[in-house]
Amino acid sequence: MKFFFLLGLRYGRDSDPCSPLSSVYGPYEDDRAVEEALARLWPNDKSKQFIVFDAQIFRVKPSARERPEHEKREPGDMANYVKDGDSYKCKDCGGAIFNAKVLHSIHLHHMPGAGPGQCQYESIFSPYCPNCEKQPNCHNAPIYG
Repeated sequence: MKFFFLLGLRYGRDSDPCSPLSSVYGPYEDDRAVEEALARLWPNDKSKQFIVFDAQIFRVKPSARERPEHEKREPGDMANYVKDGDSYKCKDCGGAIFNAKVLHSIHLHHMPGAGPGQCQYESIFSPYCPNCEKQPNCHNAPIYG
């Protein structure tokens, strides 16, 4: 399978092109399909450059210890965890306890509800076992900047 991303930002007059890898397009079957997509998305824009690469899509295999979603309990009850050195493990399955990250969308002061599409992550103390407990809600109040 083929994928591509736009290469085209230059920092300074004579610098090398680089890309923040913001959008990866694909998968495409072959080079011809990539060329068709480029012509459709950037018609007549001969100045654009792209990196095209072969890749495979993999999915994470679920743990054999993971419970079905409807059987998972609510997260955060410290009675369900046991201290293991500098971390915690689940008393039921022995899995590592994760700490949730909260996502704050960034909004503009002068345009409530509008923003640059960026988010800021914050680590909070919200423990959960990914095998036995529902993942905590990661969405929180927006940040106005």
